[in-house]
Amino acid sequence: MEKSVIYRDRQELQAADLNNTQTWADEALRHVVMDAITSERQFVGLTVTAYSATEIQVSIGRVIEGSTGKVYAIETAETHSLFSLMPLQNEKWLAVSAIGQEEQVNLEPRDFLIDLSTREVEPQTVAMQSRRVAVIHIASGLESTTPEKPDAPTGYCLLAHVRLSPSGIQEVVLATSRYLPNLNAVEARVTAAEGWITSATPRISTLMTDVAGLATDLMTRATMAQAIQLGIDMARVKERLEIPDNYVFYGADHFLDAEESNPAAAGYAALVEEGVRFPVAASGSSALALFNPLDSAVTVSDDGFVLPAYDEMMRLNLATRTGELTINQYQYNTLGLEQKTITRTRIRYGETRTVCTNGQWWQSGQYDPASGIFRLNGETWQVAAEIWLLPFVNYQWIRVTQFWVDEWQEPYWDVVTETHTVQGSQLSQTFLSAQTGWLTSVEVYLTGVAADGVLNVLLCQVRLGQPDLEQVLAVVSINAGNLTTGWNRIPWSRPIYMTAGERYAVVLVTGGAHRVGTTAGTEYTQGQLLYAQDGAYFQAAGEADLMLRLNFAKFRSPRASVQLQPLQLAGGIADLDLLFEGFRPAGCDFHFEYQVGGVWTPMSGDDAYGLGSLPALLPLRAVFTGTTDLMPGIRMTDSRAIVQRFAAAFVHISTTRTLGSASNSIRVRCLLEYFNPTVHTFAIKLIVGGSTITATSTLTEIVDDSARWFEARFTLESTTTSYVIRLEGATSDATVGFHVAERYDLAL
Repeated sequence: MEKSVIYRDRQELQAADLNNTQTWADEALRHVVMDAITSERQFVGLTVTAYSATEIQVSIGRVIEGSTGKVYAIETAETHSLFSLMPLQNEKWLAVSAIGQEEQVNLEPRDFLIDLSTREVEPQTVAMQSRRVAVIHIASGLESTTPEKPDAPTGYCLLAHVRLSPSGIQEVVLATSRYLPNLNAVEARVTAAEGWITSATPRISTLMTDVAGLATDLMTRATMAQAIQLGIDMARVKERLEIPDNYVFYGADHFLDAEESNPAAAGYAALVEEGVRFPVAASGSSALALFNPLDSAVTVSDDGFVLPAYDEMMRLNLATRTGELTINQYQYNTLGLEQKTITRTRIRYGETRTVCTNGQWWQSGQYDPASGIFRLNGETWQVAAEIWLLPFVNYQWIRVTQFWVDEWQEPYWDVVTETHTVQGSQLSQTFLSAQTGWLTSVEVYLTGVAADGVLNVLLCQVRLGQPDLEQVLAVVSINAGNLTTGWNRIPWSRPIYMTAGERYAVVLVTGGAHRVGTTAGTEYTQGQLLYAQDGAYFQAAGEADLMLRLNFAKFRSPRASVQLQPLQLAGGIADLDLLFEGFRPAGCDFHFEYQVGGVWTPMSGDDAYGLGSLPALLPLRAVFTGTTDLMPGIRMTDSRAIVQRFAAAFVHISTTRTLGSASNSIRVRCLLEYFNPTVHTFAIKLIVGGSTITATSTLTEIVDDSARWFEARFTLESTTTSYVIRLEGATSDATVGFHVAERYDLAL
């Protein structure tokens, strides 16, 4: 109350003082209504019901005039007859409304002093109560076969519409939009809405990133026009082969591998890498490393995984405890785990990186590009028969002049795995990943910690609704002494990339009597709490989830750059070959830049001119671009950076070609790409019986500005059943190269 009357002992009391007491209290209450409850005209109670066929009843209630803060009441239910308003033939609507009025009631005789000296009084009958009442008003609409609802008069609060027919009341429609909501009900609705916001906000906040990734994926899809063009090009290829009808032998090599090359032959000096190329004259190798290990632009994990600087943000929070489970109450098992490793990317860059058309054969199904391109340090890969097609599904390659990229499109692969063995009882929580992002840590709530027993925490993928321990993404082991009652944060050795729409599982394995908290409901995880027994999974609690928190990386900036250790090679660098573990999500970008003459140049197509000066020391930096929710990441540990320059001549010697029947007429046809006669020379020779034989005649056929067929025809003095093909190339400028894309040989 803003104002109050002050009363004192032995002080004169006037009527105005008592009136002010209630007047000021009324003003304060009206201010509360206007300022905090409503500024509109609304009502509480006053429910209109059909009392009989021609009568309605209005229950007790109040009308709140929000503009003044006054409250008008009906203290007893009222019945109103509609008989006089009944339609004669059709139907009509009535508008039942209420308006506030102030009236003085409760008349009583009271004595009034008329003479102060004699104390003479005179009785008068006066009203002793002032009240605010709500008065019901009924407005009638027009009678019609399709009647319309009338509006309430200006200043009235609409309570309901009543539809009448000649037989009586047909329908009562309450004006619920004018009903003043109860604050307790509003609080319950707000609480429910806040709960939904808490769970939905992390999922919604990454929609921009997910949409950007989806748009990037759509751009990589082939159109129908492109598919038709492929068919046309294939028809042209078949027509151009023109294999003679009288050939006795036919062979071809697309130079994607060294299967038909003989590097052990005397004089061999060539590089077979999507074509025959000039060999390496000098090279050096090192690992990628940060120039400043404490660079604030990035965050480096324990195993050398680099992401732009980030803070942790909680995306899933199941924190309301409703029960608990003891982990080791379930069957004790020994588990063998297969942990996937993050996939790899290879970037090759330099002026001599010319694009070879035979690279399309990587997608032909005859080769496994992954095993040939992504090998590191003499690894031995075993690809199971059921997944041998994955390289052609998940492998993306980019070939533009001076810039080659080979990239695996899945974040984790099982071509190279790590093996773990853990023992104990197993309790797991599956969940649906609603957003794409980097999971940095999980938090598990322990209601009790045993004196001993290592707690193994796994993150794995889900297959057929159950944890798949052959697809483990992370493993952390924690001694009992490092566990506490309450929330335990468990960081991974490196952030784990999680894909929206995929299911994952957090698996707890221990032999100790640790107890975990559970929470009611499975709505937020869309998963199950499971335990393992005899190699099978069973539901531990039908309507409960593990108390769990998932923390993701929230990046501080959508772009970050970090300087790396410079690369160096005595005599100068002309070519870079970088191989590293890492993943670039859709919608994100990652590239390297190098510095020559104080200028940073991005490694991309047709810009390797900076290496033409053959710098001996090459500053390098990595640039990450994405969103605050999603960024690419790379692992520096076990990476490889090869710097090299190429020789000015090559000699390629094939394996022995064995004929089914002897021949003395041999033709060898090679496709040369980026061949420039002003700086390049090329020759095809045969080696027969240890002797080198030059061609009897040659033929050149120009395909376009960058490609030509070179054919050499040999007429031998005597027939032979075997021969070896020798290809010789040279350039007057080692930074300007060409390559042999394909080779065909015919014996007639």
